[in-house]
Amino acid sequence: MPAMTAAPAARTTPTVPAPGPGPAKSRWEKVVDLLVRYRVRITIIVFVILLSEDVLTGIKPHDLTNIRDMKTVIGCSLVAVGLALRSWAAGMLRKDAQLTTSGPYGIIRNPLYVGSFLLMIGFCTLVDDPENIWFVLGPFLVLYIMKVSREERRLSRIFGDQWQSYVRSVPRFLPRRLPSLSFADWSLSRWLGNREYRAVSAVFLGLVALQLWHLYRSASPVL
Repeated sequence: MPAMTAAPAARTTPTVPAPGPGPAKSRWEKVVDLLVRYRVRITIIVFVILLSEDVLTGIKPHDLTNIRDMKTVIGCSLVAVGLALRSWAAGMLRKDAQLTTSGPYGIIRNPLYVGSFLLMIGFCTLVDDPENIWFVLGPFLVLYIMKVSREERRLSRIFGDQWQSYVRSVPRFLPRRLPSLSFADWSLSRWLGNREYRAVSAVFLGLVALQLWHLYRSASPVL
């Protein structure tokens, strides 16, 4: 009877433990995450509340057709520049696929957010309630700076040294030089893909609503 030999032990591949969860976030960090995630909804809700208060207290916005009114000129100019800056940036932005450094991104790192703030300040100037502007320059500004800081950390992880070089040469919000109007890389398909038509539609409807509000107040009898 042939001798029985023991079968060789099966080889086992060492298992690499899965990475554990990151450090637990503090309560404050969780609050900041929620504020940043829902920043657009928060902005809309607060503006609706502020404008509702303006309507109830009888505030009369400026006439958009009165070009002799300095606040009308300033407000409409800020709205136009903000919308143009956003559209210029949206037509050149390639989200996460490529670091965009041309056009408005060659002057400031966050032209979309700067354009949004010019829009908000422009509308506040046309409504002419100082309380609204303080909300834009206070809580809203802090909220969006937190969003920008987190977004820039994400871009740093994606683009590495390229991002660091970009940060050293281009400021975050305030330009160091006058812009050169470059549209060579601007694309309508990117503008549509970034859904900038939503901002254009919202601005148009907002201006129409302001003018109707002005006309309503002008026709209402003074109490």
